[in-house]
Amino acid sequence: MRHKLTHGVMYTALGIVSFIFVTPLLYVTLTSFKTEQEIFQVPQSLLPDGIYTDNYASIFSAGNSFIRYFANSAIITVTGVILVLVLSALAGYGFARLPFRGSNWMLTSILMTITIPLAVFLVPIYLMEDSWGILNTNLGLILPNVAVVLPFAIFIMRANYIGIPKELEEAALIDGCGVFRTWWNIMLPLVKNGSVIVIIHAFYNIWGEYTLAKTLATKPEAMPLTVGLTLFKGEVWAFGMLSAVIVLSMLPPIIIFMIFQKQLIEGITQGAVKG
Repeated sequence: MRHKLTHGVMYTALGIVSFIFVTPLLYVTLTSFKTEQEIFQVPQSLLPDGIYTDNYASIFSAGNSFIRYFANSAIITVTGVILVLVLSALAGYGFARLPFRGSNWMLTSILMTITIPLAVFLVPIYLMEDSWGILNTNLGLILPNVAVVLPFAIFIMRANYIGIPKELEEAALIDGCGVFRTWWNIMLPLVKNGSVIVIIHAFYNIWGEYTLAKTLATKPEAMPLTVGLTLFKGEVWAFGMLSAVIVLSMLPPIIIFMIFQKQLIEGITQGAVKG
């Protein structure tokens, strides 16, 4: 009886939290199929009177920059995720299995950067990129995004490597494998769940990043979707079209989560036990 009561309370709490998170998503999705008249009518109806797709059609109309903003975000995010995954997989293995003098101090310094507010770095990054000539470029957004996400990714990968028995590496060394081959053939496949956590964490953070993009991308042709979204207005906000843009911008993170949700849950559980 007590066990059932505990589960009942847990499921009720999870249901309430899910409702809080899902309601705004459902509302903006339904709003994207409404006309402007329906959106502003009082009292407002949750469901649209019909399937009105002109909001989506207007996004791709001539002169609209949605595709350019979306492409910028895609390039920045995919490239950033690949760099974060590769660098964290290498660095995590180095800190976990190849200790060197000062490695603990270096790891602590890297992790401490997580606690520093991003605003502290904005002016130095802007001045640095201005001197390098990479302002208003995809590269100018890829590099700082990678730098922001990488410390946490290294911590995740290191924790996964530490949980692997050392006997596997010793057996590989006996068979003649060098350090790189051992990492590539033995260690890397065993931290698949950790890699998935890094991919999702990096994707969500880079895709939805606004502060760096607003500071370093001041020209429309260089803006990612998070910044370009604010330009989807004329004299007044077109809330129907804006809702459609928001729905389309939510699709990539949702798809990524659906693809990797099983590995994500396994990785979080595995990391919690190992930590």
